[in-house]
Amino acid sequence: MDLLPALFGKVLATQAVVDECSKGSGHDAVLIQEVFRTEGFRCIDTPDFKHALSRSLGVGELSCIEFALQQSAESVLLIMDDALARKQALRLQLNIVGTAALLFVAEKKGLIADAESFIELLNKSGHRISPSVVTILKKKHSSK
Repeated sequence: MDLLPALFGKVLATQAVVDECSKGSGHDAVLIQEVFRTEGFRCIDTPDFKHALSRSLGVGELSCIEFALQQSAESVLLIMDDALARKQALRLQLNIVGTAALLFVAEKKGLIADAESFIELLNKSGHRISPSVVTILKKKHSSK
């Protein structure tokens, strides 16, 4: 979580995302609750839905896409890993990035030593970042 403010300055999340991520009392939920009390993160109101968006998405993804649509499109970068949400956002010509790409950017900026190690840890904890995505990102970021 420390990487996001280091990469972007201020990180915004809709109330729907914060609610979704901080359900329960597990470690991740507590971490999310604590993070949104720090300066680098800000919880914003879930926007009123004005656009026809896919009903297949969760309210968190929908609220982020709606927020981006109501802003200047170039000023918002959505961090999304969900395939359906990414597809919807791309179809609407929104800027998106996934967790794996962020880790490679953080490595390039010297914020972490090894993106692949972090991706391995994420995969061990239940995330699904495919080896083919890692290979593509590794090539992309090593050539710059």
